[in-house]
Amino acid sequence: MFRLLICDDHPAIRVGVRTAARSAVPQCEVTEAGTAAQVLQLLQGPQPFDLLILDVKLPDRSGLSILDEIRALRPQLHVWVTSGEQSEAFMAAALNGGANGYLPKSVSEAVLAQALRDASTGRIILPANYARRSQPAWDPARAQSSAAAMLQGLGLTPRQQDVLKCLLRGQSNKQIARSLDISDGTVKTHTAAIFNALGVNSRANVIVKCSSLGIPLEAC
Repeated sequence: MFRLLICDDHPAIRVGVRTAARSAVPQCEVTEAGTAAQVLQLLQGPQPFDLLILDVKLPDRSGLSILDEIRALRPQLHVWVTSGEQSEAFMAAALNGGANGYLPKSVSEAVLAQALRDASTGRIILPANYARRSQPAWDPARAQSSAAAMLQGLGLTPRQQDVLKCLLRGQSNKQIARSLDISDGTVKTHTAAIFNALGVNSRANVIVKCSSLGIPLEAC
């Protein structure tokens, strides 16, 4: 069961997301809220959720202003912020505020459906123009060499570099553990070390930071 919570004050938006979710993810359970107060009340209750899609412009409070409260109530909950605003500064504010991903309201139904399928496996959602900023023309051999050199320069152990590459592919902890044949606990330990080395506090910001450092994400 994939449990989705949608918080948006526009009923038409909630209907569109609900329809896409139920079409994209089998056995998707959808709960809806229209205000910041309603979503916080739901999160204070016993009902479990896997993903919250949170609109920024709510009638009672900004979605960004309640991210700290959401994190205090549900530290493990994945939260996507959604808005019509697509500037890098705005997206950075959302990610630094505690969001796990960012979903522009301009995305097509097909992109939304794929994002929801990805979310059900724990992948990170960021607009392509933000996560993968403009880089030189793609040269696989040069990119592989550049990525390896830059990863070594971060001061990470070889195994931590392997985990970082998996993070940059958007893999969940369970997927990383399976790929590298290590335990979930070891993945968490390596991930914490990676966060510390990069000076970030979320998986989404790992992608953003590596992109800003010029690490060719396609080579990882």
